[in-house]
Amino acid sequence: MNTIRNFYASEIEEFKVVLRTVYRIIYEYQEDRTQKNENKMREAIQTTIPYLMLFKEHIPVYKQKYIELLENQYQLKPYDLIICFDRAIYELHARVKTEKFHELPWSKELRDLLNERQEISNSGFTGSKVAVAFITSGTGAYLGIVEGPACVVLDRDDLLKLKQGDILVTPMTDPDFISVAHLLSGLITDRGGLLCHAAILARELNLPCIVGCRDATQQIKDGEWIQMDSRTGIVMRLMS
Repeated sequence: MNTIRNFYASEIEEFKVVLRTVYRIIYEYQEDRTQKNENKMREAIQTTIPYLMLFKEHIPVYKQKYIELLENQYQLKPYDLIICFDRAIYELHARVKTEKFHELPWSKELRDLLNERQEISNSGFTGSKVAVAFITSGTGAYLGIVEGPACVVLDRDDLLKLKQGDILVTPMTDPDFISVAHLLSGLITDRGGLLCHAAILARELNLPCIVGCRDATQQIKDGEWIQMDSRTGIVMRLMS
């Protein structure tokens, strides 16, 4: 039985190139929120619509609404547009409606693309505790130095244990992250680069963020006090 990959092989390869470009342009806008860069971002997102419409029929109807919103993107403010676009891409990871195919063929490819370590040509802090040991390091996605208790989240159920002021440590975020973002003082991920959706969302939410640490969820203990410096990308263990 042929899979959708066979039907859309060339389109998928084209779409991957387009997405890389779009996420770089979103990054440029987030670094310099001028009208010129906003217009450039909107034009870039518009180039994804033909591909999204092609794949739209293969995802459940209730997940198609984000693509439909993007068709009228000029009704969306920049923040809403970025969140909606990121969610639309995420929904392509869903399972297809037909029983013939078990998973969308581009699911892993898009996930790898959005989580890869893409490169971009690119004051002191006094806390209540002392940094005593290096834990891990990654790429600073949104600048800030914060300290607080680490909350290691490995699955959706773990989100329920998050408390105000926690630093979320997770392999990679998904859209459920939005619902708990207001509780967080910082975000650390194992995977991703400056263009992954965790980084994109952190910049929209003004949340200090370090991505691509590779082993953060293994090296950081749940509940321990840590300091994250996203200027250097370093995470330290703290003691009183």
